[in-house]
Amino acid sequence: MERAASLDAAFAARLFDLLSTIEASAVIGLAKSRVRGLGEQLAFACAALGAAEAVAALETSATTHLSVPVVASPAGHREVSLELPFEGTLLSHVLGGGSTYAVSLEPGDEMVAPIRPLLEADPAAALVVPIRLGDRTVGGVALFSHEGPFPDPAVEMAERFSEVVGLTAEAFFTERMLFELFATCLPELLGKDGATSLPDKVLSFLRGVRVSPVYQTRLALALSIGRLTSRSATEARLATRVLDAFEGYLTTLEGGGGGGDGGMF
Repeated sequence: MERAASLDAAFAARLFDLLSTIEASAVIGLAKSRVRGLGEQLAFACAALGAAEAVAALETSATTHLSVPVVASPAGHREVSLELPFEGTLLSHVLGGGSTYAVSLEPGDEMVAPIRPLLEADPAAALVVPIRLGDRTVGGVALFSHEGPFPDPAVEMAERFSEVVGLTAEAFFTERMLFELFATCLPELLGKDGATSLPDKVLSFLRGVRVSPVYQTRLALALSIGRLTSRSATEARLATRVLDAFEGYLTTLEGGGGGGDGGMF
């Protein structure tokens, strides 16, 4: 009985390590890539449509609010973290099934209030497009002008742009669905009454990899990065810059271009 309890504790500890590694990889890798791609698309849209700023908002798994992961301008983009309500914003119309629309805004317009903390200046006009997956609207993009209304050609181009953003959003939602499915099914599959041999196979796998020094080193690194990026957006950006610089350094060495003093920054 004592041995069984000890085995369960050891199994739980190693499983936690494995899931932490998966989580850290997802945060640093996939999520980083998707947000960067969405930001680049918004920056391009700003330049092409004559917008000063753009904000994208997507549904969350809780479906109680929208999540804003990125804000862009013609000069580039930056990652942010803001929650928006479904009602009372510029995006409410498209979330309810409406199509792309342009609107002039008054100074201090209440429809902009939830988004205003992210903007550099009070907008004079907005161009709002839905983000759709098939027939379902899962978010929206609001492009802002500081000078005046958007012309009709910009509205037509924005409708085409929404199709491109929809592809990026599809990747977001597909990854989230897989992680949620994994998290939902895992307790039942690994339970004492699990109908599969998954618990035994996972335990056997963990016993095998835990003896490898390389695995221990990689796991410690993944956990350290996970703890660092969970502190704030500043630490997350710092970790991203360090990893990008290190990857570039290794790429240079593999390509035979190593030289100089070996500095990475």
